Amino acid sequence: MAYKRDLLPSFAGINTFARAPQGTIHDLKPGDVALAGVAHDGTSSSRQGVRQGPRAIREASVDFIYQLQASSSKALVDVTSGRTLRLPSEMSLVDLGDLAVYPMDLDRTLSTCRTAIATVVEKGAFPVFLGGDHFITYPLFQGFVEGLGKKVGLIQLSSQLALAERDEAWGENWHGATLHRILDSGSVDPRNVVFVGTQGYISYKEWELARTQGMTVITADSARADGPQKTAQRALDLAGDGCDAIYLSLDIGVVDSGYASGTGDIVIGGLTPIELLGLMREFSGSSKIGALDVVEVAPALDIRGRSERLAAEAVIELIAPRVFGA
Repeated sequence: MAYKRDLLPSFAGINTFARAPQGTIHDLKPGDVALAGVAHDGTSSSRQGVRQGPRAIREASVDFIYQLQASSSKALVDVTSGRTLRLPSEMSLVDLGDLAVYPMDLDRTLSTCRTAIATVVEKGAFPVFLGGDHFITYPLFQGFVEGLGKKVGLIQLSSQLALAERDEAWGENWHGATLHRILDSGSVDPRNVVFVGTQGYISYKEWELARTQGMTVITADSARADGPQKTAQRALDLAGDGCDAIYLSLDIGVVDSGYASGTGDIVIGGLTPIELLGLMREFSGSSKIGALDVVEVAPALDIRGRSERLAAEAVIELIAPRVFGA
């Protein structure tokens, strides 16, 4: 009898996101969803460990896909939203593995990120990048704009603005200055920058910069009061105004640390997991969302594994229409 491998349990198998096939950028086809990791935390000024994020998020995604594959109907339904996810006959999700990072050569790491995402976009695929600290959003956003060759807006889900200037210890290149560096690069109009989930005390200078430049700040309290649908639509309208696409960046620190402690900063009063997943579900329905990154997941700081599981579910919610027929 010829050997045939049955369905593997969730704790076995090669560690790709949702058990997607492994591939290379050169194998991508138009319509694919291309996922890659950036195991970089050299620009993080807070608690360390986010370089382990890509591996942990992938591992956390396997429980979901196992349930979908093992289901007799090959379908799962969210009992709250009614969203139904179905196992595709052919997986359009491709895991490209992790990009090469150079811990002692930041410029080379940033260049790798820019080139990789630009190539993914030029191939006609939808890029999903797992970090890594928030600073990787800077080269990824630049590369996305270069690859698309069109005007792009930006939605950032985070408790902080990341609009800091040069830091005495970290210099210009650190995760607290991510959005400031993006603005300095001229790759986005400030009026198309929307922050969602901002919470707590932030630098007054950053707050004034956001206000005077016409950026929009939707606080966690405002998002909670308005609900996911209204909040997401407002963010999409503002970020997408006059733009051909929107880049979405999710810092897991937008969630209250009582729910997701695996991140560098401790956040009190952030979004709940239900609120975050609701936002991602709403964003998934927009054809303007053209790329996603998920950053600041530090699994060693969350012994319960909730942070990486929440990050994995957030990715699944966003790519569900493209991959799982939602």
